[in-house]
Amino acid sequence: MKKTKQPWKRFLQISAIAALTIFFLWLFLRNANLREVWQIIRKTSVFWLSVALVTNLAALFFRTFRWRIILDPDDPPPFYPTFFANTVGYMLSTILPIRAADVARPALLARRTTHRFSGALGTVLTERVLDLCTILLLFVYFAARRWNEFSHDPETARWFFVVKAGAIASGVLLTAMTVLLVGVFFFRENIRRVHAILGRLIPHRFRESWMHFFDSFAATLTIASHRSAFVKVLLCTAGIWGCLTGQFYFTVRALDRPLPWDASIFVTGVTTVGLAIPTPGGVGGFHKACQLVLTRFYAFDIDLSVATAVLFHVVGTAPVIITGLLLFAREGLRWRDVTRSVETTAETDV
Repeated sequence: MKKTKQPWKRFLQISAIAALTIFFLWLFLRNANLREVWQIIRKTSVFWLSVALVTNLAALFFRTFRWRIILDPDDPPPFYPTFFANTVGYMLSTILPIRAADVARPALLARRTTHRFSGALGTVLTERVLDLCTILLLFVYFAARRWNEFSHDPETARWFFVVKAGAIASGVLLTAMTVLLVGVFFFRENIRRVHAILGRLIPHRFRESWMHFFDSFAATLTIASHRSAFVKVLLCTAGIWGCLTGQFYFTVRALDRPLPWDASIFVTGVTTVGLAIPTPGGVGGFHKACQLVLTRFYAFDIDLSVATAVLFHVVGTAPVIITGLLLFAREGLRWRDVTRSVETTAETDV
């Protein structure tokens, strides 16, 4: 009975993802003149587009440096296995309609180093917390900086209430996360007991990994006491988000439509929400989110917004995919080798 249901579940899942992708692509392209869009893309500056691509690639190196320090500031894992795990993990997230990197990266690292999967998974949560705090801080900064300008401009005032609500929500979430981190740092045992109680809700064979995951996450927070390592982590995080916002800035330069640097913060933050829509590589949701910001707040017409969103998506995905494929070729791997490695490592580390 189980075997007959499984293909139907997979069919329904694929159908839902395909329908969602088509719907958002229709919203994105419905008023565009594709011939005009192509003419805009053809005039793109190769130089600035190359700078944008290199900027995105640089973010991978900053991520690798940061992850090595978080994993072990005193004896970090070798660079290449960490870079391989990072790149292939993010490539999976770029191609698949799920955030595969969060599981794939620690699994691939565990297969090539002495780090356990559950322990490395705890450091992934630390990275996510760092990135989330950074993007929230940047968005609050942007909203504060542009508050008067956008709220008093008749063209943007009717949409700026969304930014206001987002800024308030970001501030609340940032405060809540700070309280949680302080609680784990100073009251680790109390939080651990709560985590153990929650662990009773999962199957018994996963409970050891559940607790090891928490212990690894809590242990990474002690890096705040390791001054030099903590500074390096903060610098790498700044480098990551400098690259992730910079790639949009250089993309619009390539289209000869430069915008202020803080516009990159706005677009990056909103498109990150678009990436949460479960479509392959964020196709559709990412593009529509980018288009909304450009047309409502920066007076881009539909055709220019389509060209910008398409190029921005290429800049944000091509370096990761190409680098991941090159690593595949170097290691002589096949797709099923990676997926099997992820599945077996996650299942055996219990």
